[in-house]
Amino acid sequence: MDLKESFIRLLKDFAAAFMPYACHRCRTSTDFGVVFCADCHARLVSALHPPRETDDTRCDFAVYTLSSYSSVMADVIRIIKYHPSARLLKALAEACHKHGNIESLVKKSDVIVPVPMHSQRLSQRGFNQAEKLAASFASIAGCHFSPALLRTRATRPQADCDEEERRDNLKGAFAVDRNLKRGAFANSHIILVDDVATTGSTLQLCADKLRELKPAKISALVVSHAYKKF
Repeated sequence: MDLKESFIRLLKDFAAAFMPYACHRCRTSTDFGVVFCADCHARLVSALHPPRETDDTRCDFAVYTLSSYSSVMADVIRIIKYHPSARLLKALAEACHKHGNIESLVKKSDVIVPVPMHSQRLSQRGFNQAEKLAASFASIAGCHFSPALLRTRATRPQADCDEEERRDNLKGAFAVDRNLKRGAFANSHIILVDDVATTGSTLQLCADKLRELKPAKISALVVSHAYKKF
């Protein structure tokens, strides 16, 4: 071990002693700033796969997912949202980059648009996880990123609604940003990005608004999908 490596190790040991750090999922001790232990990171990596089209949402367009919403992925996304953890979100985006093969779906000519968050919830959480993921995916694919949609009113979390309440809960909650150069979206392929899709109600309502921009095609890409159990 050279002098530089020894110094870095010393700093890590100092940080661990005075500012203990733990895996955000299982609470196993880790080096300072490391949000996943080796086991949880391996589980996350194994849960990810290239974009796979779902067939059980309400959407009238293709919805692709990078994982099934179960076990480790459900834990990670819940922690990101409800603790909240920007570090864990960054780690998730990096894992999607390395193991999700996003470029197989997203092309350089596409436009990635995140599902928006209302300003009230944004101030509480500190970040919109869909926007951070969308920006990361756009950077990976080398395509355009645009926060083209706005959340016009606060709503109940979709997770608190049953299947029948989900669509009504979001009616009138989205709008296209008036400051957009709408012609720039004409004949483009817009890809909506969110962290999780269940029924697809949120994605469908967002797509309905994006059609005002006259794209040639709309698709969606989510990190995880809660498949229906038949």
